[in-house]
Amino acid sequence: MTAKASRPARSSALLGVALSLSGCGRRYVDIITRGDAADPCATLSALACVADTQDGCSLQPNRTGCTTSDASCGAGACTSGDPFVRRSGEALFLHGAPFDFVGTVSWGLAWDDNGCQVSAYSSQADALAASFDELAQMNTNVLRVWAFQSYAGASGTDYSHFDRLVDAARAAGVRLIPVLENMHSDCSSGDMRNDTWFQSGYKSPYGAYALSYRDYVAGLVAHFSAEPTIIAWELMHEAGGNQFAALDGFAEDMTTLIRAADGNHLIALGLNDGDTPATSSDGTPSNYFKLQDRAEVDLVDVQDFNDPVEPLPAQAATCRSITRTLGKVAFIGASAAKLSDASAASLNLRASQVSAKLKAALAADFHGFLVYDYAPKWQSASYDFDARPEEPLAGPSGVLAQESPKY
Repeated sequence: MTAKASRPARSSALLGVALSLSGCGRRYVDIITRGDAADPCATLSALACVADTQDGCSLQPNRTGCTTSDASCGAGACTSGDPFVRRSGEALFLHGAPFDFVGTVSWGLAWDDNGCQVSAYSSQADALAASFDELAQMNTNVLRVWAFQSYAGASGTDYSHFDRLVDAARAAGVRLIPVLENMHSDCSSGDMRNDTWFQSGYKSPYGAYALSYRDYVAGLVAHFSAEPTIIAWELMHEAGGNQFAALDGFAEDMTTLIRAADGNHLIALGLNDGDTPATSSDGTPSNYFKLQDRAEVDLVDVQDFNDPVEPLPAQAATCRSITRTLGKVAFIGASAAKLSDASAASLNLRASQVSAKLKAALAADFHGFLVYDYAPKWQSASYDFDARPEEPLAGPSGVLAQESPKY
């Protein structure tokens, strides 16, 4: 992602200091308002940082994306100042400077012991180390990740897999958007969500889950309410339905619950792009507009799966127009182009299609762009990508690395 003209110039001297302190080679640098030299937190260990309240110190994602082979890479960067990504109108800010993002999506890194996980690795620890090394090398600064109750053990309150995910992301300088449930049954439990579920079903245990969706979300949000590695909570993946009132009531209840418990993180609903009656983008005001038009909603996730040859499909443009009217931040939460096979020609074609989509999204003032989906050591040609040498999307000189923010 190329720097926008409105972004303040970044001092090359300060950039050099930040890189030399970290010992890491990634270009992305979070802007620390006070500067490293003046920050009393900069020399503290992780434990001392957590214990230091006098200087407002907090353990934040590393200012450069560290890899596990980097001896200087710690659990995070201890710095002062507001550690959270904030929204002001249609823009995001971190440490007082504009924050845009380029990254990817993973359904397996949160690691469901009995279901969805990264099949190429025998343990979550191995998958996290290898995967975040790749994500750091490709300059990824945001990962949208499945965080359903199925990943939280039989009780729905075992957050150990999420804790490990957050620790690995913080070290790699990658921020997270956890998605709290799937409209579809994939990687979750029970049948596809429907109007009855949005009306009342989410308030009771469903499928094989021990907890209701509402209780599960309340627990997870409370657990991570002070964690700056997380940017936002996303209620659903591609929520839709037939009855507007059911989905609207669900959105009102859950955004109110999250905001009351957590004033640090942003919130996204996670709707489909107006594909169902409950979310339709037709009419003035449309159901899509009314669902997003609540004070607690900060981010609007627009999906792009349907037209690989069109850089900005018409429906995505319609959703962007609605978010502009609302004054919300829009981001592409999943953009995809499917491989026909594993040949170099197919890989190159997909990379060019994704690159065109990324550039079109920037031109339309989307503030984030996430490619679906990161699956290390994938075997069957589909939407998956990773950092294998022949993949032009990833790696230190791939499309994502070249287009990621440079501050």
